[in-house]
Amino acid sequence: MFLTRFLTLALVASSARVGAFTTPKTSVFPTTKTKSASPVSVYTRFEHSLSLFGKNDATPVDVYIDETMGTSNDVPASTIAFIGSSLLSFSFVMERLQIYLNTPCINGGPGGTAICDASYYDFAMFFKDHEILSFLLLLTHVIPFVLLPWVSKQVSEVGPTIQKDFEGFNPFIMQMAMACIGFGLSLEFGWHVADSWYYENNFHVLNFGFYFFLISGFALWADGFKSIAIFDLIFGGILAGAGCLYPFGNAAQVGEPYPAFLADFFADGASSAKIPLYIGMSATFLEITRRGREIFGNKMLWVPFFCIGVNLGFIALLDGVQYGNAEEIDGVTQLTSLNYIYHICHDVLGTEMGVLVFGLLIKNYVPLAEREGLKPRVSIDTHSTTTGRTIIS
Repeated sequence: MFLTRFLTLALVASSARVGAFTTPKTSVFPTTKTKSASPVSVYTRFEHSLSLFGKNDATPVDVYIDETMGTSNDVPASTIAFIGSSLLSFSFVMERLQIYLNTPCINGGPGGTAICDASYYDFAMFFKDHEILSFLLLLTHVIPFVLLPWVSKQVSEVGPTIQKDFEGFNPFIMQMAMACIGFGLSLEFGWHVADSWYYENNFHVLNFGFYFFLISGFALWADGFKSIAIFDLIFGGILAGAGCLYPFGNAAQVGEPYPAFLADFFADGASSAKIPLYIGMSATFLEITRRGREIFGNKMLWVPFFCIGVNLGFIALLDGVQYGNAEEIDGVTQLTSLNYIYHICHDVLGTEMGVLVFGLLIKNYVPLAEREGLKPRVSIDTHSTTTGRTIIS
């Protein structure tokens, strides 16, 4: 890179408008006219500048080379088009594959296999009969796999600037948090494939993986702003407690034995075992908000507004239309498209909108020094005939 830059400087400097290789007016070598044998001081007045298009203003060669040879961080339009088309095609293909995955169950009827029970048969039929909503629901769950890398890109570019103002900010931990959340969401994707995308608050190995890595990602997200050891201990304790309780909830749901002291706790249903997970998500995100406000101010409040407020609002609506609460008419369970609609909204208008806002906060971060420069300066006019006037400039 050094050799390339040197050659470029030499070539540009050889222009007729640049005096890089002209003989300097003074020389380090003594001539016959020099009376002293000691070398004279040298001031060559060499200015490596380049005047472009006949203008009088000179552009430094270093700036010229950086602008013409430097790499751009912007994503090309063709790449964006490729990513967008890939998302759409992937969602469409996955929607078709889900139908084909369900075909043996649909053709064989409910109860044909252990997996194809009555509920899964209903889910499979509903997915097939609502292809547009099914496609949109799949697309909703693909968006994070572009959104999270975009946020990581903003952290990579702007993170060092934030770190200069706030020493506790750690770009690497912040990027690791986005990766951890992305892995958790990929497990959620698999969980939805297993239940044919009709939301039901049940227990599943992939569901546990989703919550585990999501909470871990949230904890890392908070640590990315500023690491606080006592809170790391608290988050670890919550995660460990949730990890112990989740299998007992699953055991209660399938009729397996579980500790007797949990009988009252599960009186309203085995889903109570997920309460520590909800506490963990809320606690970690409260810390994300508190630490984020130190950097972004009250604008950071928009992130929990979407990720927690809007998200949980639609989850509450979604819980009311989950399969377990579906109405039965003449012995037939009535599924509703609101299950898909609320599911889409809780992702797009909730979690994903909050993550997008956070990425924009990173992208548009204004360094503290520049914020100070934006403040009006107050000076006193001592030349006034009165005692002095306050002038805001």
